[in-house]
Amino acid sequence: MRTSYIFVALVALSGLVIWGFLQYGSRGEADEQKEITTSVASAVQVNYENDSTSDKLLVYNLATDFAIASLQEPSTAEFPNTKERLKHVKHLGGKRYRIDSWVDSQDTYGAMRRRDFSCTIKVGGSRVTKEGCIIEEHGYIPNNKL
Repeated sequence: MRTSYIFVALVALSGLVIWGFLQYGSRGEADEQKEITTSVASAVQVNYENDSTSDKLLVYNLATDFAIASLQEPSTAEFPNTKERLKHVKHLGGKRYRIDSWVDSQDTYGAMRRRDFSCTIKVGGSRVTKEGCIIEEHGYIPNNKL
């Protein structure tokens, strides 16, 4: 009877050891796959940075920072999706861009309001200059339009 317990314990221990080796082996493969994915993503990012699309998204995001600074409840800010954002950015030449867009956010009473904003931003190397930013407030947005 005692030998059968020892046999079961040895089989269970052997199973745990084999399971441990299998888990360790799969983690190693996952780490290698992660490194490959990271290197591919960084190569794509380098090519993407040279594209004007990345500049447009960069200046749009900078313009949103200026717009958020003027809001009463900045945590409720909702901007257009990425595809629509690209339509709101106009390249003026050189590294100057004009952003004409909107933001929906709550006021202090919780009502949603739409504000249009227009910013002109100049990008020069690592320096970004806001040449102008105007924010216009419109009326309330009806609940059924959200």
